[in-house]
Amino acid sequence: MLASLLTGFNSVLADSKDPVGDWWLVYSVGTGKNNIVFVADLTSMTPPVKKGGTQFVEVSQIFADPSKPLVDVYTVEVQCAKHRARFVKGTSTDRASNVRRDLEVSNEWLTLDDNALLYTFGFVCNPRDRVFNGMLSLGKFTHKKLLETIAELQAPPKTPMQELEQMLGNDKPHGPGEMK
Repeated sequence: MLASLLTGFNSVLADSKDPVGDWWLVYSVGTGKNNIVFVADLTSMTPPVKKGGTQFVEVSQIFADPSKPLVDVYTVEVQCAKHRARFVKGTSTDRASNVRRDLEVSNEWLTLDDNALLYTFGFVCNPRDRVFNGMLSLGKFTHKKLLETIAELQAPPKTPMQELEQMLGNDKPHGPGEMK
């Protein structure tokens, strides 16, 4: 037991470029390849300097569509008392090359007309209502593990044969008479 705990702890330390976050599914829209999932990292959320003051949180926008980036990550500034939010910075990670690039963001305060922004606002400003508002705690793990988990959830359903092959540990289905 202790060995497995130490192994897990050491792997977290070894992966300091991808620290462990406390991930919450905040909002999801679309189905199939049009699905987009918004996940907030509770560990990135800053406490307000004063009651009703400014807070920051990082939100990952994860795309199922293979023609879109893998993920866009935004730092969102929220002012609960004034019912407003804005994007401070953003990065996009290319699906094929895994290369990150900065995104241009407007520093203007936005209204909460966009559901993803509204739910992000709710995540920050109404923490007691997260579950009531349909938000789901996904757990604590690295951003890389988050992307793998969401990609698996967004993947098209497998056929019964594909699921059987996966359970048996086969990489790909084999035809009759083929050797593995």
